[in-house]
Amino acid sequence: MSRLACDPQRLADLARILRSAQNEIELHIRLTEIGDLAIPQVHFYLQQSLNLLKHQETRVRKILNSSFLNLTNSYSLSFNSTAYLLNRWVAHHQAWWSDATHGEQTRIDVMIATVAADPIDAGRLIDSTIFLAPLIYGSHDLGVVRALWLSATDPRTTSASTAGDRIKRLVETVFGDQEWHTAIAPSWVDIHEQKQIRQQIRDLLGEVVAPWQLQFTGLAHEWRWSAKTGIHYLKKIAEAENAAAAVSQGLGPALYRNLSDLPDDSSDRLHRINSIAFAVGASTELLRNSKVQQADMDSDHLSTLLTIPTLLSLKLPWPSSLVINKAHSLVAGQLDTTSETEISSSLEMLQQRSALASVAYMAVFNAAITSGRLENVNDDPSAELRLELQHTVDSIDNSTTRGQILADIID
Repeated sequence: MSRLACDPQRLADLARILRSAQNEIELHIRLTEIGDLAIPQVHFYLQQSLNLLKHQETRVRKILNSSFLNLTNSYSLSFNSTAYLLNRWVAHHQAWWSDATHGEQTRIDVMIATVAADPIDAGRLIDSTIFLAPLIYGSHDLGVVRALWLSATDPRTTSASTAGDRIKRLVETVFGDQEWHTAIAPSWVDIHEQKQIRQQIRDLLGEVVAPWQLQFTGLAHEWRWSAKTGIHYLKKIAEAENAAAAVSQGLGPALYRNLSDLPDDSSDRLHRINSIAFAVGASTELLRNSKVQQADMDSDHLSTLLTIPTLLSLKLPWPSSLVINKAHSLVAGQLDTTSETEISSSLEMLQQRSALASVAYMAVFNAAITSGRLENVNDDPSAELRLELQHTVDSIDNSTTRGQILADIID
């Protein structure tokens, strides 16, 4: 191990091999737990092997992480040099924000682009960066930032806990106090360009969060934070129209992925289904409120614009002023779409929950086949499974909520 530590590339390859071996052994462990295939002695030895591999992987990653602070430019591994140079450059280059928001391609663009496409290197760069803001705002090319974060949080290559650590840091940096911003001289920043960058970052947040949105509410315990905190951040993300659209589009795949792997114990299974149903309800409700809030804001902006003529010193006679005020009220009322949006968004939410209930049914059904509780697609489900499937559909497409929303619309 001491010799390998001198070669970061071989050490990184070893970490990937150890992870792959763990995944393979975990699959065999699950097979030894199924019905007639259960072999306690084999299961015991496989579990010992898995524990040993986890221990070795932990040692490897500790060495990798500890090496970041002692790197030099002489290392050929692109990730290691990028992490080192990025941390050093930000620490000694106070004007990094100015460089990122003006002019041509920056040094951060070049460094991030070298690792953005690789899920492992992209994630390790984020994890090893002391100061996260440059990896969000510091690149002149937002396409590079997008590739970096989507690669590092891809659910196909990233575990729930790892994605959670990265995404929590991301939203806390974007929506936090941002003390680093007070150190930037106002003359360095183009206000319009800064506003555009922030809007693009908000849109990116929607794409990054979409596959993991259930971990913001019903499955918040998987990320070791409260549902209250998660809902707070998810609500702020959904305030941006494009981000809300991305979250909405990602809800179905997120639901299917999280319901496709259910616990073996029936009570644990039911608890997970209920938690996911709560998460779906929270997401759809937030998305509906976001649409209504956006329509209300648009109406307020329009009303403000229409009042501008009445604030000007036109020296019009009193009857003319009355006419202008009446015309302003009439136009503002005609163009206010808030009430229509409330109805349309509620109907869309009902349709979305109905479609999601079908997705959930398929996921739980397939999970039953995978776990061996149902041997064949054409077999009749057991009474227990039928109840579980019906409970899943009812929990997501809640009839009480449906009736309340329809009553509010008709009223």
